[in-house]
Amino acid sequence: MSTATIQENNSSNKKSKYFIGFFICFYAVCCLLSINRHSKAEIYTYHSEIWADKAEYYIYLPSLFIYDFKAEKLPPQIGEKTGNGVRVDSAKNKIFTKVTYGVALMQVPFFMIVNFLAKPLGYTPDGFSFIYNKMIDFAGVFYADLAFIFLFLFLVRYVSKRTAIIALSSLFLGTNLFYYSIFDTGMSHVYSFFLFSVFLYLSGLMFKPGQRGFMNIVFGLIIGLIIIVRPINIIFLPVFFMFNQPDWKNVKSLIKPIVIIGFSAGILIIPQLVYWKYLSGHLFMYSYPNEGFNFLTPHMLSLWLSTNNGLFPYSPLVLFILAGLICMRKTYSRWSLFFAIYFILISYIFSSWWVWSYGCGYGSRPYVDFYTLFSLPFCFCIEYIMKTKLRLYVLGSLFLFCIAWNLKLIFSYDGCWYGGNWDWQEFGKFLLSPTK
Repeated sequence: MSTATIQENNSSNKKSKYFIGFFICFYAVCCLLSINRHSKAEIYTYHSEIWADKAEYYIYLPSLFIYDFKAEKLPPQIGEKTGNGVRVDSAKNKIFTKVTYGVALMQVPFFMIVNFLAKPLGYTPDGFSFIYNKMIDFAGVFYADLAFIFLFLFLVRYVSKRTAIIALSSLFLGTNLFYYSIFDTGMSHVYSFFLFSVFLYLSGLMFKPGQRGFMNIVFGLIIGLIIIVRPINIIFLPVFFMFNQPDWKNVKSLIKPIVIIGFSAGILIIPQLVYWKYLSGHLFMYSYPNEGFNFLTPHMLSLWLSTNNGLFPYSPLVLFILAGLICMRKTYSRWSLFFAIYFILISYIFSSWWVWSYGCGYGSRPYVDFYTLFSLPFCFCIEYIMKTKLRLYVLGSLFLFCIAWNLKLIFSYDGCWYGGNWDWQEFGKFLLSPTK
């Protein structure tokens, strides 16, 4: 083995140790933050991890591993106790949830460990006791932390390591990503954030000469997970073609990997079809009765600016992310245009949902998943700020103010906005209120 090869291997080992060390330290800190946040939250309350939408994502696990999907076996009044997150059809003896099973699938390793330890540790092994609630915190934080590693590896293809680290740190502290990574760990957003990060990292590696079939399987599984975690995530998949342009002239070489990717993704979708068959007797069903998109009446200004979970009032740092679209024009003009159009497109879709504020939550939560993609123009904005001392002092101060604003609101927030859609007086009181 040559000296150069040995040095390359040593460098690779050092990088791996750095990533592992970062993950362990960051994971420990974030777990402590999450546990501290939920330390005063009793189970079966709206502050608990298994409540309302969070319970709907989770219910697949106890239903499968403890109750055999039979409603009659569930604890009494479990629907009311979980904020109607667990829905029971007593007549048909079935357990209903409108959301897909992807989040539950990603929580399986954590659930199995907790389910094994519950009884020895003195907790009721019913899937809903205290230890199961804490499991959701550890799972959510795990995927949030792992996402940053893959997103870092993606970003350093285009910007310096220093810029990538500053961007990711700021993204975490300065947006509602922090809220869904630490506070609302049972929602789907942090899981999608992880999957999108892996998807972006792998996108630049696919369909390369000599690529192993294993890579196609992994990529297919990631796509399958993206879809079953939250079906609307399918709008993220075309992003692949911005970072990878397969050789369509040589179609024969693409057929095999595309088939493997499609088959791998399809395997993960099949269980969802089985569940819908169990519920309705049909392989396909629309599980959101009386809910849907009103594409003719979008509420984009409300989505962006309303005191009721508007994007910019809660996470003003996103303005710097959008400013990055201008900063990257010289280097990646085509990408800059794509990002701008894509932001408008997803905003139109999000604002067309029947409840554009998305109920109880912090900020406009659908954007959390897509911060992965917009972290790239954010990096260009940061590089622009750091070019001169004047920019660094002036814009840097405003930058830090936005982070402080976001954290102040998060630690003052009680989980729901109770004011009106444009109630700035109430928003001001909320901003100046003591932390909770």
